[in-house]
Amino acid sequence: MEEIRSQLIFLLGSFLSGVFVMLAYEVVNIFRGLFRPGVIGRLFMDVIFFVLSGVCVFQMIFLCNNGTIRSFFVFAFGIGAILYRKTVGTLLSDLFVKAVKKIGYLISRPFVLLCRKMRKKKKAGEEENKKSS
Repeated sequence: MEEIRSQLIFLLGSFLSGVFVMLAYEVVNIFRGLFRPGVIGRLFMDVIFFVLSGVCVFQMIFLCNNGTIRSFFVFAFGIGAILYRKTVGTLLSDLFVKAVKKIGYLISRPFVLLCRKMRKKKKAGEEENKKSS
């Protein structure tokens, strides 16, 4: 009975690992949405993500199951990742990126208006100088 219980806990941990890895990938997608990195930047972020997620998955397998890869681990991990991505994953990252962009727009708006006023005054000053010359 103890063996079955430990395997069920491992199964749940596998599912949650898939969810957390996809959550981490959503963070990467949020950075992509906010900063728009080039090809090299995307490659760099992907390599870092895959190395870190690989280390986390390896630790999960090694610490919880003595290094034995079981098919139900792969299945539960994949189901957790897919379910997260298909249910809330893209929705959360899209909402977060839109919220940050909106906040950035609201914060920068007074500075944009100030710059426009200064530009108009500068043009008006230049026109007065041309007329007086």
